[in-house]
Amino acid sequence: MFKYAIVFLCVAALVSCELYKVKLSKKKGARRYRSRTGTENMSNYNDMSYYGPITIGTPPQKFTVVFDTGSANLWVPSSSCTSASCVNHASYNSAASSTYVANGESFSIQYGTGSLSGFLSTDTVVVGGLTITGQTFAEATNEPGTTFLNEPFDGILGLGYTAISSDSVTPPFYNMVSQGLISSSVFSIWLNRVEGASNGGEIVFGGADSTHYSGSFTYIPLSSESYWEFNMDYGVVGDLEFCASGCSAIADTGTSLLAGPPTSIADINEVIGATQSSDGGYYVSCSDVSSLPTVTFYLGGTAFPLAPADYIVNVVESGTTYCMSGFSENPTAGEGGPSWILGDVFLGKYYTQFDMGNNRIGFATAK
Repeated sequence: MFKYAIVFLCVAALVSCELYKVKLSKKKGARRYRSRTGTENMSNYNDMSYYGPITIGTPPQKFTVVFDTGSANLWVPSSSCTSASCVNHASYNSAASSTYVANGESFSIQYGTGSLSGFLSTDTVVVGGLTITGQTFAEATNEPGTTFLNEPFDGILGLGYTAISSDSVTPPFYNMVSQGLISSSVFSIWLNRVEGASNGGEIVFGGADSTHYSGSFTYIPLSSESYWEFNMDYGVVGDLEFCASGCSAIADTGTSLLAGPPTSIADINEVIGATQSSDGGYYVSCSDVSSLPTVTFYLGGTAFPLAPADYIVNVVESGTTYCMSGFSENPTAGEGGPSWILGDVFLGKYYTQFDMGNNRIGFATAK
C-alpha cells in the first residue's frame, strides 16, 4: 500500500461574516463509489480523505470524521461495538452524555466489502464552532471486515441531500440552516493539494471565502437533488473527445481521484501514456509528467482544464516515488449512478460552492 505525506485541512463556518475554523488533516483514505440506491461500494488504495474533528454529547466526546458530499448521514462507532474497526477508533458512549436522547431505530448501510449497521441516537453535535442541538446520527455497532480498520477517521459526516439519507435522517447541514446557525443554505470547499502544505484546505458553511478563489463562479443546475449531481457537457484530451453527448457527474469530496466509465478512463490513460498496474491504478513515468497533455472538462459551457500537475498523484513505496494517474474507473457507471465522479483531483483545482438553496453547484479557479 502506498503512503502519503500528512497535510492539514481547515474547516470553517461563516456566521455573521466571521469564520470559525477547525484544524483538520488529510491522509490516505477509502475511495467510495455510490449508486442512487444508497449502496456504497468501497475500495482502498492510494487514496486520500479530508477529515477533521467534531464533538458529540455533553460533555463533548471527540471524533474525527470525513466531510463527505457523496453521502448524507452522520455516523460514528458505538461504545457497544466490539468489531475490530470500532475498537481501533473513538466510540460514542451515550451513558456519558447528559444531552443524549434515545431513538433506537435500526440503521444499516451496505458496502462492497460488508455492511455497517447499528442504531440511531440523538444528541448535541458541534462542527466548526457551530452547536447543532437534537442531531440524530447513527451509532455503528457492527463494522465487519477491514474497510475502516486502519483508516485515520472514526466516522463520516455526510453533506448530501436528505433524499440519500438512510432512514430519512435529517443531515447536520439541514439542521445548521433550520436552527439559524448559518445565514444561507450554502457551503464551499477549498482543497489545498500542495504536497507538504501546512494547511490542507477549508470548508465554509454559509458562504464562500474569496481569499481562496479567483474570478467568478460558473454555476450549473443540479439534475438530481440527491447527490450533488449535474450534467457534464463533454471532455477533451488531445484528439480524444469523451462524454461526447453529455453525461451525468457528481462532485464528491469522498472520492480522492477522478472516476469515470471504464472505457473512457482507459482511453484517457492511453492518450496520456499511462499503463495499468496489478493494483488497478494507472501509472506514468515520472520523467514524462511535464510533457503530458492537458485534460479539459466542459461544464456549464465553461472549460475547466487539468494540467499534468493537477491529475498526476505522487505516491511513495519503500522510498521510491511513483506517478499515478488521477483518472480511475467508476465501476457503477451505467448502473443507475452517475457516469463521472469529480473527486479531489478536480476539486483541488477548482473551488467549489454547494448551493442547496438554489439547487446548483458552482466552480471557480482555486488559489
